[in-house]
Amino acid sequence: MNPNKSSSFRSSLKQELPAWVQEGIVTEDAAQRLTSLYELDELRTESSSLLAAVIFTLGGLLLGGGLMSFVAANWEVLPTLVKVILLLLLLLAFHLAGYWLWHKKNWPRLGHALVFTGSLVFGANIGLMAQIFHVSGEWYGAFGAWALGSLVMAYAARSWMTGLLALVTAVTWFQGISHSHPSSWMAAGPLVLTAVFLLLAWQLRSRVLYVATHAGLTFMLCTLAAERYSSGKYVLATMIVSGFVAWAAGEFHRVKTLRPEFGNPTAALGILILGGSAYIWSFHWWWRERDWALDSSNVVYSPRFYWALPTIIVTLVGIGLVIRMMWQVNAVDSRKLLVLGISVASAILILCALIGGANYGDQVLLTVSVNLAALMIAVVAIAIGILDERRLAFWTGTLFTVLLIISRFLEYETSLLTKSAAFTLCGVAMIAAGVAYENHLRRKEAIV
Repeated sequence: MNPNKSSSFRSSLKQELPAWVQEGIVTEDAAQRLTSLYELDELRTESSSLLAAVIFTLGGLLLGGGLMSFVAANWEVLPTLVKVILLLLLLLAFHLAGYWLWHKKNWPRLGHALVFTGSLVFGANIGLMAQIFHVSGEWYGAFGAWALGSLVMAYAARSWMTGLLALVTAVTWFQGISHSHPSSWMAAGPLVLTAVFLLLAWQLRSRVLYVATHAGLTFMLCTLAAERYSSGKYVLATMIVSGFVAWAAGEFHRVKTLRPEFGNPTAALGILILGGSAYIWSFHWWWRERDWALDSSNVVYSPRFYWALPTIIVTLVGIGLVIRMMWQVNAVDSRKLLVLGISVASAILILCALIGGANYGDQVLLTVSVNLAALMIAVVAIAIGILDERRLAFWTGTLFTVLLIISRFLEYETSLLTKSAAFTLCGVAMIAAGVAYENHLRRKEAIV
């Protein structure tokens, strides 16, 4: 199956094929080849499998909650040894039952749900065990232990859902420890954790876990910037770097057809981060203060190099991916222009953040530059929607463009008549663009 085609496309194709055959647009043999290529006969099974997975997961969560509530209801009257035994048995029961159903009885979705529930029970057990033995410590320590146990189970059971739980708890642990105990060795945390979870996502071919890992990397790098520099501009610059790398990774998967199923969602995350950051920066009041302090003390720690190292490494990875894509022999010129457009927009945003602006002239220049970069990102999204025939990308870019225009008219003092004209023109332009785009898609479908 072509991994770049969504379930909605396959469903539409399955509905249209009989009519195409009847009208002579395609032959019976071509219809059979399309059915085989896109696995159209598997659509009903996939839909029911997804529903079953959701139901089993919800059922497992309710079962785990019920059993934990039963233990909690009798907590005060149970001896310590009985409490420990009950908690351990409950944990083992979920994991063993999940493994048995998954690998021995061929009930993978139910087994998957029970393994995931067992990992949640493991997190609850950490807190209850600490209460039993009066163990005290920092709150993030429990999340660290929870993350480690869940990660082991994710690799052992090959469970993307458990891996996602491990990722969330690991990022939470990192946020806590980097705030409470800042030290240079913590700079390696984002790179190590990202490598571990990307490897797991790669092995499981999980798009959700792969994209979530990039989102986790963004959060961890921004945490480092916020804790160490106490300046909003470094946080936003870090977001730009993270968004650029996520977009570059997604496009790299598409161009190189290497795990292409990771391409669209990862690139979409990158565009979302870049666009959101550019929109925040597009307001002129960001540039009134050079440091953009996050607190009143405006403390800047040293040395900075260690804390900037992971961001620098991530930036070099993104640049390397872009260079590989630009040198790709089969990459069409239009795709190269998109890569170049996002790269230039990202570079403009990062340079604006690092330069800052304290005087009026700098404020105007930097504000204009950021808005130009934001428009470039919007244009790339629209171009992707046209080239790849993806409505979501087209409309996202169109709405982002309109949002930028409206925000500028609301930000600056202009007459109501001017605002009325601008809003009216934006509305007419959106309708015209939508009609033109839909006609373009219809012509393409007619040709096919």
